[in-house]
Amino acid sequence: MTAVTRFAEWLASVSPAHGEEAYRRAKDAVFDTVGCILAGRDSPSATAVRATIAPWGEGKAAILGTAVRTPAPWAALANGTAAHAMDLDDWDMPAASHPSAVLVPALLALGEERGAEGEALLDAYIAGIEVLMRTGEAVNLLHYHRGWHTTSTLGTIAAAAGCARLLGLDATRAGHALSIATSMAAGFKSQFGSTTKPAHAGLAAKNGVLAACLAENGLTASLETLDGDWSVLALLAGQDAPGFAAPLSKLGAPLAILEHGVIVKRYPCCAYIHRAVDGLLSLRDQHGLTAETVRQVRVAIPSKNKEILPFTLPETPSEARFSMEYCLAVALDQGSLSERDFTPEAVAREPIRALIPKIAFTGLPVTAASSDLATEEADRVTVIGEDGEERAIEVLYAKGDPRNPLSEAELQAKFEDCAHGLLAPKVLAAAQSDLMALGEQSSLTRLTAQLACDDATRMPKLSPLQIS
Repeated sequence: MTAVTRFAEWLASVSPAHGEEAYRRAKDAVFDTVGCILAGRDSPSATAVRATIAPWGEGKAAILGTAVRTPAPWAALANGTAAHAMDLDDWDMPAASHPSAVLVPALLALGEERGAEGEALLDAYIAGIEVLMRTGEAVNLLHYHRGWHTTSTLGTIAAAAGCARLLGLDATRAGHALSIATSMAAGFKSQFGSTTKPAHAGLAAKNGVLAACLAENGLTASLETLDGDWSVLALLAGQDAPGFAAPLSKLGAPLAILEHGVIVKRYPCCAYIHRAVDGLLSLRDQHGLTAETVRQVRVAIPSKNKEILPFTLPETPSEARFSMEYCLAVALDQGSLSERDFTPEAVAREPIRALIPKIAFTGLPVTAASSDLATEEADRVTVIGEDGEERAIEVLYAKGDPRNPLSEAELQAKFEDCAHGLLAPKVLAAAQSDLMALGEQSSLTRLTAQLACDDATRMPKLSPLQIS
């Protein structure tokens, strides 16, 4: 049996009785991702996508934060791009990807179009995460370090898996959906720091919807595209990659969402910056440090992670999200790091730019145990005061990691920040309540109607679905 057929048989036959904790994690991921979509609504990436798809017809799937409904592939593209635009969306370690920014938009769009219930969406999310993380275990980290953006490559395959599950495809068609998706899987890390990078999540979501629907309607594909001679494993990772044997041996037991989980972000920037920001803020708070009393901040992270952060003195918000120096300068000065720090005006602030030379950013020696954030090696932050005293901290798990999770109150607060300025308080509260009870929702369309917003007023737009 090939990896495609193993995944496909599991997708078609696994019981939806995944357990309370798996469903709780899936629900929290959907909740957080919807907030991220609202936060990214007015980003350059999301705005460009909406303008592009505007002439392409109306449909049943909502573009969240707007009054627009389109066919499912275009809603998935728009919402996926918005979800990833602020770099506030969650990420995972085995696939080194942003899973929910791909899976949630794909499943929400297709689910609305097909009249799916909330519990079915959560079940499909759990299934998509399983395929994503097991494929990540098989090809990484060689695939990622070769320059592939896994959110786009592996995300496309995962979205196809989730959509196949949502559609209830049999094993044959589910296998074709996965294989079709491999022909759409692309995206390079060279786009990091550009406005195309967020669109990778949207493209992966759209491709997953298309792959599953094409398979549903009879398109066929090779069953060897994950682990054959000319496959994702062979061509996009190479002969030294771990391979599928070990990941497939534990398929669904335990579920990947329980074994690995997703890491929820506190800050709207690259995940490889978060542990260092946590460390600096901790030292700042513990010792009452300020920008004036600090001579230098030294931070060391795994060298492969440092390669992703090339922008010492960023010129744009997109570059600032991949600048360790900028993010630490802001954290040192303000004691916080938020979306307000990633506007063109904020990035150009001279007082912040004047602090950047105080940040000394280095990579840890490359060894088998320190080549990526997925390892058990901590980031190291040292602050040197004007008096010469050194204070140091090591951070292994960023806040938001399943081993250092956000509280429900923190998750709710993040959602409210994301939706600020779009939804009136009563509508926001109702949407939060319904999202947190997603498994009990019989209509995804009633849920998304609460998240509609009139562009002219930026206030909630009532539709007949909301009027009793």
